[in-house]
Amino acid sequence: MANVSKNTQHGYLDFTNLVVQYNDGDVRVLDSIRDISQLYPLKPMTNIIAICCSGHTKLASGGRTIDFGQGNLLICPPNIRLESGERTEDFECRVLCLTDHIISELLRDKIDVWHQAVYVNQLNIVSISEVCNEEFMLYLSLIRSKVNNRQEQSPREILLALVRIQLLELCWILANRPETESNLKLSQGKILFNRFLGLVSNNPVKRRPIAEYASQLAITPKYLTMLCLKYSNKTASDWVIQYTIEEIRFYLRSSNLSIKEISAKLGFSNMSHFGSYVRKHLGVSPSDFRHGKEVTTR
Repeated sequence: MANVSKNTQHGYLDFTNLVVQYNDGDVRVLDSIRDISQLYPLKPMTNIIAICCSGHTKLASGGRTIDFGQGNLLICPPNIRLESGERTEDFECRVLCLTDHIISELLRDKIDVWHQAVYVNQLNIVSISEVCNEEFMLYLSLIRSKVNNRQEQSPREILLALVRIQLLELCWILANRPETESNLKLSQGKILFNRFLGLVSNNPVKRRPIAEYASQLAITPKYLTMLCLKYSNKTASDWVIQYTIEEIRFYLRSSNLSIKEISAKLGFSNMSHFGSYVRKHLGVSPSDFRHGKEVTTR
């Protein structure tokens, strides 16, 4: 059933007067958005993926104006404020709002593609073919159908599997789109930020001192954190924690490794330190999290 929120702030977006078809804290499905400014205020940890169904609108962000119309996908990471301008009367889009956590969980092996495309470019308008447009509409229609017709006890995993398919298709498009002039002329700062994300993602032990990552980039830790704040509104330490927590989630929930083995694999000096880290960021002990309990404090 679609949920209509009444003058209430739900998590990260103001859903006043919007029809929210689904909202579980990590995934929100919004239908028939005619004025994208209704999504204000954007808040941290919310990614927006929107597809234009009809018409077009002009969006302003960071001093540039872009057109968002039929045949376009809009991808917007957290903390990027969109100003909605002139639009046609028939403009309409459908929107998925996804937290960083759920994107990392669903795109585990493709997360580099997402981060490097979305965070480095910050605001993406992706032109897609008519066939791709139809496929994305079908994905959204299937998600809407599952949301509207799902049984009360229907597994959340079914919805997440559908969202993962759509994200994988999107990553393929992002990875294979032609290099545009803007992509070819990335600033040195964006290149360094991009390399930092790659270093953290590809490091088997991600929880390393920021100074170590900065040294590999031949810059100071202070400058690295400044770049991270500039391009993502997260510090370098925030990124390391995010990647580390997703590793912990994966190994506790999806592997047969013992908690002691996971602790050693992820570079913790002892079990006590590992347990304290998990309780700080996930709100429960490693054992409780493995058995389905979670009270996220971040």
